[in-house]
Amino acid sequence: MKQLICTVITLSLTALLFGQQSVTTDIKTTFNSQVPGLLKKSNTPGLAIAVIQDGKLIFEKGFGFANVEDQKEITSTTGFNIGSISKTFTAWGIMKLVEDGKLDLDTPISKYLSRWDLPTSKYNVDRVTIRAILNHTAGLSVHGYPGFSKASQLPSLEESLNGKNGAVRDDEKVELIYEPQTKFKYSGGGYTILQLIIEEVTGTSFSSYMESTIFGPLQMKNTSFALTPNIMKHSATPYNEEGDEMYMVRFTAQAAAGLQTTLEDLILFANANLKENPVLSAKSMSVITTPTALANNDYALGYMVMDRFGFRMTGHAGSNDGWQSGMMFALDSDAAIILLSNGSNGKKVLMPCLQMWAQWHKNQL
Repeated sequence: MKQLICTVITLSLTALLFGQQSVTTDIKTTFNSQVPGLLKKSNTPGLAIAVIQDGKLIFEKGFGFANVEDQKEITSTTGFNIGSISKTFTAWGIMKLVEDGKLDLDTPISKYLSRWDLPTSKYNVDRVTIRAILNHTAGLSVHGYPGFSKASQLPSLEESLNGKNGAVRDDEKVELIYEPQTKFKYSGGGYTILQLIIEEVTGTSFSSYMESTIFGPLQMKNTSFALTPNIMKHSATPYNEEGDEMYMVRFTAQAAAGLQTTLEDLILFANANLKENPVLSAKSMSVITTPTALANNDYALGYMVMDRFGFRMTGHAGSNDGWQSGMMFALDSDAAIILLSNGSNGKKVLMPCLQMWAQWHKNQL
């Protein structure tokens, strides 16, 4: 199984955003005319897409199929794995604990851990803070995770951190590989540490905490890190590059890559990013969406940041086998785009769509 490589997606997005794509004055017309052909050309079964402009939902549509064999169509309630967009939600979970006084962004993580410790190294472990993990400057290993099939036994969090992640990534433990707080290096492994910290501090499972503290208040009823029967009954079927049906990937490292959600629920989350919300204060929202100089101003705390077309895009991309996704905001103008696909080739649809939206949004400014 392929490794999740979200930073590659970021670079690809950046390159494509400088390309050319046909865009009409009406983004609805553009997507309706362009997306079916992109799906066919890329051998991608389906796409769910939503556009918010000036704080209002102006486009919400499913294209193609959630299941090709059954000809089941994509809708706004179809479930998708969203890969590394999971990290944005994890950042919300962490910031809620910061607001509640249970965590501090700049305290060494060792204060919060009893079930596992970072392996001894020549580097200064006291510089590994929650803030540094959130913005990928903590010096940690493990870029991404492969996911497990239904037939595979999931390792515990501690086993995963110690490198027990199946044949593809076996023996790749989470450890310090350079001095913390000296440069940017994307680490899904760091977010697995955050998952453990949340469990240690709250005394409950990561998925339960996220449902009660984030998804519940936002009314995201079909979103979960736990692949329950209720969640799975909404799910699309994932497909590989050849268009063959795949198994559903499962994760111990949920905080990094394991969230299952729908377009309908992500619209609620997008709105929570664009206006006052019942979970995080405006101050906390500013903290997690402000780019970090040490991360080359390309990453904040759980959010990618790109300055293109004369405006700033803030959000995240996600890539797992059988799934590709993107969610980007223009926070200064209350705008957003959400793109979800159930095919490994989905980025060949997502990237042109993101480019078309960016060019169109620039014209609205």
